[in-house]
Amino acid sequence: MNHAERLLAKDDHPYSIFRLPEALSCWQAVAVMGASYLGAGLLGALGSMLAHTSIIFPMLLGLLALVLAIAGTSGAGVCLTDLARGRPYRGVLSYCVAGLFSLPKLVGAGLLMLLLYGAVLLGVALVLLVCKLPGIGPVLLVVAVPLLVLTVALALLGYYVAVSIVGPAIWDGERVMHALSIAWSITRNHPFEAIGKIVGGLLLSGIFAAMVFGLVGISSLIVGGLAAPIIGTGMGFDWSALVGGYGSSHWVGAGVGYALVFVTASAFVFLLPLMVGVLTWCEFSDKVDRGTIRSATDSALQDVNARVAEFKDKAQTPVAPAAVPAAVVTAAAAGASAPVAAHPSTRCPQCAGVVHADDRFCEHCGHKLQ
Repeated sequence: MNHAERLLAKDDHPYSIFRLPEALSCWQAVAVMGASYLGAGLLGALGSMLAHTSIIFPMLLGLLALVLAIAGTSGAGVCLTDLARGRPYRGVLSYCVAGLFSLPKLVGAGLLMLLLYGAVLLGVALVLLVCKLPGIGPVLLVVAVPLLVLTVALALLGYYVAVSIVGPAIWDGERVMHALSIAWSITRNHPFEAIGKIVGGLLLSGIFAAMVFGLVGISSLIVGGLAAPIIGTGMGFDWSALVGGYGSSHWVGAGVGYALVFVTASAFVFLLPLMVGVLTWCEFSDKVDRGTIRSATDSALQDVNARVAEFKDKAQTPVAPAAVPAAVVTAAAAGASAPVAAHPSTRCPQCAGVVHADDRFCEHCGHKLQ
């Protein structure tokens, strides 16, 4: 039995996946998730009913429904993190606010992970472009293809683990870059253990989800069968009537009711995958030195910020004029400081007035000079 299997079998482990049912008994998480999904479902149904008036309504209400659902999921994740860590519960409203404030961090982390994975794919594309060269290209492909497949597989493995635990890291209070750095450390040091725990938890979650949706689906069919002869709505569901906002009022009411049932069931079921990520994060984050990772990340960010600031300063500083050679400056200074030689002077023989040697006439009496 390998280490991952021992973790699955050890039910006294503080973060064992057999703690998954605790998520379903945490009424705060159920309330936050259920309320957000219920509100998102109502907004989506309202947008569908208003689709025939303007395309703006379903787009706007759909966006609001998506934000509400993600915020509720995030709030439930914060609650489950408190449950896993053994921290005291907060109020339902506090979890809703915490989930809403976590949204920018989750979006930022998601975009950074997509950029990193996109950079890997770009590198693969560049290598394949080099392998397109005639002659040597086929030989390069023999070596490049296995290496590229291995690289993409490792990137997918890291991306899968990171996506599963970055959210719980943020719910646990980590900053975005700290969460990504710790997730990378976990992926690098405990990849297969983390994958084993995540896959095992998701398998259990899938079995429970199949049971819940099967029960809800069969119950919905029974209720619909009874409604057919009593109300006369029948089981021939016309989704275009519901989406377009027309049809009998009984059908619209029944459609909204069924939608609310499945939305609520989805909220109840999705708590388990959240708990899987939370338990995985709590276990493996304790196996790495988070303090050292945070310090190294902060130091790297400070270096990057310093280089960016230095680059901005150089870009904004005006170009200085070319330096004048020192010999030229010295000669110019000497020439400026030297006294100007006075013109030789003499006196007019007629009036004895002072005249210059190069004057032809006296400026005083007009006498012609030699």
